[in-house]
Amino acid sequence: MELISILLLAVLNTGDIDKCAEAHVPNPICATVSHKSEPALIVGITIDQMRADFLHRFEDHFSDRGFKRLINDGHVCLNHHYGYSPTFTGPGHAAIFTGTTPSVNGIIANDWYDRELKKTVYCASDPEASGVGNDGIDGMDGTPLIYNTAGQMSPQRLLCNTIGDEMKLATMGANAPKVIGISMKDRGAILPAGHSADGAYWFYGKDKGHFISSTYYFRMLPEWVKDFNNSGLAEEYCKEGWTKALPDEAYSNCAPDNNPFEGSFNGEVRPTFPYNLKNLKAANGGYDVIKATPGGNSMVVDFALAAIDGEEMGKGGACDLLAMSFSATDYVGHRCGPHSQEMLDMYVRLDRELERFFNKLDEKIGEGNWTVFVTSDHGAAAVPSQSSAMGMPTDYWNHGNLQDRLEVELDIRFGPRDWVENISNNAIYLNRSTVLSAPAAPAIIRRFVASLCVEEKGVLMAVAEEDLASRASVDPIIENLYRGHLQGKSGDILLVLNPGWMKYGRTGTTHGSPFPYDTHVPCLFYGNGIEQGVSTKRTYTRDIAPTISSLLSIPYPNGTTGSPIFDALSK
Repeated sequence: MELISILLLAVLNTGDIDKCAEAHVPNPICATVSHKSEPALIVGITIDQMRADFLHRFEDHFSDRGFKRLINDGHVCLNHHYGYSPTFTGPGHAAIFTGTTPSVNGIIANDWYDRELKKTVYCASDPEASGVGNDGIDGMDGTPLIYNTAGQMSPQRLLCNTIGDEMKLATMGANAPKVIGISMKDRGAILPAGHSADGAYWFYGKDKGHFISSTYYFRMLPEWVKDFNNSGLAEEYCKEGWTKALPDEAYSNCAPDNNPFEGSFNGEVRPTFPYNLKNLKAANGGYDVIKATPGGNSMVVDFALAAIDGEEMGKGGACDLLAMSFSATDYVGHRCGPHSQEMLDMYVRLDRELERFFNKLDEKIGEGNWTVFVTSDHGAAAVPSQSSAMGMPTDYWNHGNLQDRLEVELDIRFGPRDWVENISNNAIYLNRSTVLSAPAAPAIIRRFVASLCVEEKGVLMAVAEEDLASRASVDPIIENLYRGHLQGKSGDILLVLNPGWMKYGRTGTTHGSPFPYDTHVPCLFYGNGIEQGVSTKRTYTRDIAPTISSLLSIPYPNGTTGSPIFDALSK
């Protein structure tokens, strides 16, 4: 597909336009790329906790039409990173689709302490919304509550627009695009879909095994969703269980199947293949057990195909957007870690599901009429206990009695007061009224707290809020913290643990750090408007949204701080 024109969205200053074009920096007067024709459907795929190295590590076991189809015939960004920390699921999904970082889009963690409410809040929670299932609105007309807080969700905490929101603004009326978000996790469906989506759907296991939504979007599920929920697929995947997809010798580069660094399902004696999900179901949240198995990914593909048919996506009007997030990869990582046999098997099976999905897109939308990008919301560390057993300097950290120690030291230095309000997400929240009434300047107090925190074993850096900008200019690790910090909402002192250290249990892994094992993720583009090739220069997750906007010749999402990856777009 050839580049045929440059469309200027607004002209304010010719010099600024020239600078913008040369530097490829985001600017509301920058050009967008116009192509001869645009795709009928954009599919944005997020694979939860997928590290960049997985593409190479598991490549020999992939088919030619799953991941390899994108690698061989699409555009691969090899040096793709999250340019911020904390690297969690909520912030990751928000960054992909808003084109910016938590410092702008407001999603600073999965859960964070709210100073005004004096409690922890969830990134997608909305007490004004109610769940919507097959029987309508949860608790309506005196009926018993089923979903409770699981249905009280919306994108209300997201401070800026997504790709889908800009698509909705660009074309209104009868030709308006459809925008749908789908995931096992609520935040994985809601945040990518944005504020003006036609629907976001997430999985409710327990005794239902259904996809649900909330009153933020509508008061009744579409009929196609009800039909899907009534199909009994959750039960089928439970009966299927989880066995190895490959011969035993294919797992020889992984950790042994039975090892002390992996966690078990509730009710299991050992974390080993095969997994009898019917037997494990009762002790693991009913149908929620599917979330942590390949069946969870299969259900997302099944539901996505049902959405394409039910919503007639890609069938006319403006280009539609389908945002899909695969969560089972994250659940298995948290339980077993990135070097487990379960992780390899999960990706082999996901590859097959992607092949099935892409083949169906060819049938339903037409080969060459759709575009997909695949990335991840964060990476993951090696299991610290496993690394430590191999002689590596990794370990676990817990703030333990840190708060008590800080209170004592602050009392001695500045006088008795209630100083520390909260410690969470590797951040210290000080009591603002206490700090403001203290005999020293707030900056002095925060820097004193930082000096105490860095004395803690396992803490590599402790940075007071006022020092973030200056230190970010010379330290790429602190730069990641700076871009993940929302002024007035984030903590006063931010902590960075030693590389490979984490606050977690001794089996499985987690994420959230500013280091490459958490920031380095895949980024693949394929399809209509995409240039086959490889990019080795550093790209960022915040660059994906403006790249798709450029492909569609629409404005970037309104909070964008990334730049288009022009190398990925057809010339």
